Amino acid sequence: MVMNLSNIERILGDYIVRHRKDAQQALSNKNLDWWKDMIVQLEVTPGHDKQKISGVQLVVQLARAVCADEVLIRELESWTIPVFPVKGLDLMTAGVERGPKMKLTLTYLFELWQKSRFKMNKEELLAHVLDDAIPNPPSPVRRTVKRRHVES
Repeated sequence: MVMNLSNIERILGDYIVRHRKDAQQALSNKNLDWWKDMIVQLEVTPGHDKQKISGVQLVVQLARAVCADEVLIRELESWTIPVFPVKGLDLMTAGVERGPKMKLTLTYLFELWQKSRFKMNKEELLAHVLDDAIPNPPSPVRRTVKRRHVES
């Protein structure tokens, strides 16, 4: 028997299978921050994909799949998702060059913001745009042009 799944059912099933063990561990440790970090990863991370199902819905369904209590589920559903305060335009104004360096800088600042439990503001984050911890982008690979062999 062939079973057809909608895109949302497929995305949800895949998400639950990939994160079930970590969710069970977070549930047994009563780690609310893990659940919130999962929502932020899905909803706020720079360059994240817009899904057909929201990050909150995915994480709540994951919580239900591991038999989380209703208190946790209500907490996740009512939690206000923080907004990452830095945009690409802010980085350009601060002197960060466009392209791969900007993406690496934005990712670095996002990680700092996440480690601060979403408390750092734009000015505090922009003070770190020139940190040495931000990696340089790899050099672009130059493809060699094959030359035709010309018979003389």
